[in-house]
Amino acid sequence: MRRAAQLRGALVKETLGLLRDKEALLMLIVMPAVFVLIMSLALQDTFRQNIPRPMHLVFLAGQGAGPGRLLAALRREHSLAVSAQVSGDDRAERARARTLVREGHAALAVVLGRARHKAVPPTAVLYVNPALPAQMRALGISLVRRAFARVAADRLASIVRRVAPHGRGAGPEPLARPARLVVAKGGLDGAPVPTSAQQNAPAWALLAMFFLTVPLSVAVIKERQQGIITRLRALPVPSWVLLAGKILPYFLINTLQLLMVLGEGMYVLPLLGGDALTVGHAPFALALVAAAANLAAIGYGLLLATFVQSQEQATSFGAVSVLIMAAIGGILVPKMVMPAAMQELSVISPMSWGLDGFQAIFVRGDGLAGVLPDTLRLLGFGAVCLIVAAVRFHRELRPQ
Repeated sequence: MRRAAQLRGALVKETLGLLRDKEALLMLIVMPAVFVLIMSLALQDTFRQNIPRPMHLVFLAGQGAGPGRLLAALRREHSLAVSAQVSGDDRAERARARTLVREGHAALAVVLGRARHKAVPPTAVLYVNPALPAQMRALGISLVRRAFARVAADRLASIVRRVAPHGRGAGPEPLARPARLVVAKGGLDGAPVPTSAQQNAPAWALLAMFFLTVPLSVAVIKERQQGIITRLRALPVPSWVLLAGKILPYFLINTLQLLMVLGEGMYVLPLLGGDALTVGHAPFALALVAAAANLAAIGYGLLLATFVQSQEQATSFGAVSVLIMAAIGGILVPKMVMPAAMQELSVISPMSWGLDGFQAIFVRGDGLAGVLPDTLRLLGFGAVCLIVAAVRFHRELRPQ
């Protein structure tokens, strides 16, 4: 009972401190909603028509499939960035190709199987990323088909040269029978296409969550400068109770921000002519990602507060570090328009994990299993930040 009363007192203290600056609190809650409204309406046509180039294509060929000329033809397409791998198991490579395109690691994947008989051409299966816009899917399929047609035309020209009256026996050896291209079905190319709302709503909600780092760290610095920390040392209150009192009010504010943004995307944007936000059918997975991102943001804010020495340091370093994480993580600039090197770099940003988790639910319709990897990363980051902050906060409260 005593601990519950102490926790209640810590919560009241932090809540009253937040409510004193009503203008800043209102701005923190309203800011993401305003940004989502503006950016979603301004960029909806860009998201519908944007075709990032070059598109990443993974070429998988079995041993003995003879991929040389086909691979060369694909690499002649300047709108494709082709990476090639060779293995011996066609079935395993098809499963791997499906995974690559479903999870967004490649726009396209071609699996070239081995020919079972010289008279039968080998079969190549093309898998297409389900999250690509319709124009991009059509372009990718067209480019791959053109490369296959080029190989077939080269083979036909080789045969003609060999059988021509004046060229019999003089031309090169005929090419092997060209592969037959099959575009994979089974729902791979029928999944929902991401919209401007599905990018901007979770992106700006995450930015607002992490931007709460600034007032949180400033509040802790104020307590230190005003001597409140010194007075707390004399109270028989554990440091974890005081820390929990700081976490819960900010957790509620971030949750309120997210609910406002989701509601705006679902109900307000369509009324203004924008794309409606579809949030999938996995409420538990959505709540789990939101809670993990929330704890990661608050943990980072508390960690920052235990290292900086002044309000100016908290404001400047907090804002700059959050904006850097946002830029790297696909918040300010969508990852799909970044160059490949920047997309690989984005994995270091906690905001990228949160955005990937939300979009797995919104775009691909994933459930708990689909968001678990990103959720665990966020929880791990938040746990490390909170543990380090708690240790340093406990040392600061320890009687001198």
